[in-house]
Amino acid sequence: MSTQYDDIQGPYDYIRTKSIALIEHENVRDTIGPYIKGARVLELACGSAFYTYSFLDWGATSVTGVDISSGMIEEAKRNAPNDGSSKGKVDFILADCSKPKEFEGGPFDVVFGAWLLNYAEDKKGLVNMFRNIEVNLKPGGHLVSVTVPPAEDPTESIKKEYEARPPPEGSGGLWYWVLKDVEGGVYFHVHGTSPMGDVAFDCYHLRESLQREAAMEAGLKVVEWGVTSVPERYLQGRGEGGASLKELESYKDIPNYGLLVVEKEK
Repeated sequence: MSTQYDDIQGPYDYIRTKSIALIEHENVRDTIGPYIKGARVLELACGSAFYTYSFLDWGATSVTGVDISSGMIEEAKRNAPNDGSSKGKVDFILADCSKPKEFEGGPFDVVFGAWLLNYAEDKKGLVNMFRNIEVNLKPGGHLVSVTVPPAEDPTESIKKEYEARPPPEGSGGLWYWVLKDVEGGVYFHVHGTSPMGDVAFDCYHLRESLQREAAMEAGLKVVEWGVTSVPERYLQGRGEGGASLKELESYKDIPNYGLLVVEKEK
């Protein structure tokens, strides 16, 4: 996984300027809002800091970003605000987020992970990821995670996604198809194009019930698992990122991703 993200860092960051990524960002802000004020945040799979510095703007006191890709971490450091406002408040660690490990500075008030759980290939892998989250959370702390849309039929979910937003536009320039069935779900491919080159990587979409079971087995409680909504201004033609009205309206019926909130009991 490290190599595939080292290779696509530039194109991946370009894709993250598209409407669906900006809409995701707004939805995350609203979802994490009740937990972020004064919080110490651990960001797993931080990538090139699409969210990292925003957490400070939203009220966090510090952020520790973790990623398996050295290329992504180097870019994340370069993306620090020029005004120096993040100095002494943000640290980065090169590590595999799928393996349970207590990170320095923990336990944390909030753990955040965008597109992290979809790299678990089965229930065991999911339990390990959730245990990594549990061991780094304070009692009463919360995980907020951007995920694939919760679904009991991952094959059908990806099929509907492809039919609603086929290439070349896809979902903000990305489109998906199933590679094979796996125990508990499917292994699927993500592909897209950009002026900086192609984006291509593989991950998993596992059944919603299996993911809920994995969280419980790791000692965590699912609080809510919904899907993102498109802000009204986008539908009125005042959004950023260049998506067509047809693409934006499609997200109302076929959401591109979910937002999961999990709690560690006190």
